[in-house]
Amino acid sequence: MEHLSKIVNQSFNISDLGKLKMANSSFWLNQLKAVANIIPYAGGLFAEELQICYDYKTDEFFRKFTCYLLGLKETTVEERQQFAEDIQNKAGDFSGNVILGMVDRLDNINKQTILARLTIAKIKDFFRLNSMLERIPYVDINELPKYKDPFYDESGDTDLLYSTGALELHTIDANSSNKYILSKLGEKLLQWGCLINLDVKRMKGMNMELNYATNEDIDSLFDDFRKTTRPRYENETLYFPDGTKSGKLEDEDQFLYDLSKGK
Repeated sequence: MEHLSKIVNQSFNISDLGKLKMANSSFWLNQLKAVANIIPYAGGLFAEELQICYDYKTDEFFRKFTCYLLGLKETTVEERQQFAEDIQNKAGDFSGNVILGMVDRLDNINKQTILARLTIAKIKDFFRLNSMLERIPYVDINELPKYKDPFYDESGDTDLLYSTGALELHTIDANSSNKYILSKLGEKLLQWGCLINLDVKRMKGMNMELNYATNEDIDSLFDDFRKTTRPRYENETLYFPDGTKSGKLEDEDQFLYDLSKGK
């Protein structure tokens, strides 16, 4: 791992990343050799270090890493070195270790391109956005623009995206599903990582969508209350609310008197 993190770190010093070409097959060992031969690290990798790399899931990692480097080919060595220095200071760890971990944890090759764009942007929320990118399935990243306006997807992607921090609650709906909208971080992920600019209109506070009671509803509530708290007269017999007492009609006056006294 120490050798591999050095390779990752030194790859940022490659003067012309355009020399790398994405392979059209699964022979990623060739890509590893291409990276090894052009990094300014003692004229390439030593045989021992190269063998260590072969032993470290070489195909999959270097497939990801090559894609990530290709996304940085428009940057200069100085820009990449400054980025490596910044994340090393913020993470408190060797930049090669940090970059290696970020690249290796991403589960989809297309996410490497997004990560490269976030690297170029060099925004202060880089680590938060990288963490968000890790947790969002790539297919759901394509769903994010739908949340420019308040929305809820019954298929389930809304709940997942909300759990990653890409969405924020917009509307509490008592009659249906709550509505969600892009969070500021979600908007930045689209803007810097996917090159999609959206004008998301946010409001202060929380929107509420509730059913308000009509006058008829209120009258009905009071009618129900009266029916359950007042005695009723039926078949010349007075029935009291507790269901256990009955008597003649004139007993109602005594009942109301007792009720007023809290009896």
